[in-house]
Amino acid sequence: MKLLRQIPLLLIASTLAVIGLVVFQLKWMRHSRELSEEIFNQRVCMAVCATVEDYGGGMLCTKTAAQPSCHTGVAVANTAVELASDTAFHNSLRQSLDFYQIDLDYNMAFSADSLTRTCEQGIYQCQVPLPADSLSETAFMQLNFPDRQSFMLEKMHFMVTATILILLFTAAVLLFANWSLLKQKRLLETNMDFFNNMAHEFRTPLTNVGLAVNMLGKKHQELKENPFVDIVRRENARLQAQVERVLHLARVENGDYSLQKEHLNLKSLLASVCHDMAMQIERSGATVSLDEAPDSYEVYGDRLHLSNVFRNLLDNALKYACEKPLICISAQEHRRGILIQVQDNGVGIPASQCELIFEKFQRAGQGDLHEQKGFGLGLAYVKSMVELHKGFVRVFSEVNKGSRFEVYLPFISPQS
Repeated sequence: MKLLRQIPLLLIASTLAVIGLVVFQLKWMRHSRELSEEIFNQRVCMAVCATVEDYGGGMLCTKTAAQPSCHTGVAVANTAVELASDTAFHNSLRQSLDFYQIDLDYNMAFSADSLTRTCEQGIYQCQVPLPADSLSETAFMQLNFPDRQSFMLEKMHFMVTATILILLFTAAVLLFANWSLLKQKRLLETNMDFFNNMAHEFRTPLTNVGLAVNMLGKKHQELKENPFVDIVRRENARLQAQVERVLHLARVENGDYSLQKEHLNLKSLLASVCHDMAMQIERSGATVSLDEAPDSYEVYGDRLHLSNVFRNLLDNALKYACEKPLICISAQEHRRGILIQVQDNGVGIPASQCELIFEKFQRAGQGDLHEQKGFGLGLAYVKSMVELHKGFVRVFSEVNKGSRFEVYLPFISPQS
């Protein structure tokens, strides 16, 4: 259920990431366009200046922030009208533009007044002094490129196309990923509802079976020792325990579960678990060594669920034991808490599966492990309950040598 709560956050985060990518790409394209326009303006300026220098001789060209301009002390023609109609001047300008890779048609005009914001309007002008006998001392040659915008877009065609394709591909991947996440979310919710409903449906008949077996034992004393009745009683208790695990895990994952915490003496808690499982230990022929823990080792937790945690670990040690099971339970102070170790000499767990065994419905697949009964919920329950107590559980294991489970429980005050 934690995954279900994270899916909306993942969807929002991925959507924001794509929006950020789009904004970044748009700003980058705008910057690239401005840079391309600046380069184009510089090339036009240099082409115009080179033309006027070659045609008039001795002309000095400069470029200001506002506009490119050229100044000369030699008149290139007697009047601006003559210069505008001079074929040689046009040819020279065309060659200069071609040299700077500006293959665009242009319009040229002369004016006695200077224009402002010329480059932004697509008009480039060059100041040309006229002879002293002219009506005006200077004239301004003005160039206009009608297809300037189309030329700039053509230069950016590849970049724009590539950007659009990348954004479309990214958006498609995002949509597919979001669709897959939502599909998995619905499937997971359906599975959880099914298992929870199934567990609730099993609870009532299992309870009735347990009551019926007890009533038979009370009314017919000879049935108490009947092995078949004992099998029914034990298997019914096992199924009830599995159902309770499913329901407990569901409540924990939904976040609507609260622990009934109290001060617990660890030594007494572990001894109680071993006492409750004495019949199972005796039946398996195991030797269980419980190291004496100091009386000062106390934790603040739920008695029922912490007992179930250690009962599950001990049950696993018995279930996957060798011919002569040897189990050692010990506790020691670790950091700001207690580290409880349950070590056995069983078949062990492959290293590649040590992390997986704490997931629901996961069981180690080594040797004959799957011959043992179970749904793969025990260690998932252990992990959930230990984490609710702000601790952790881990395992160290070697195949055919045994396993060591370690449960860490911090010294937690009632206010925690």
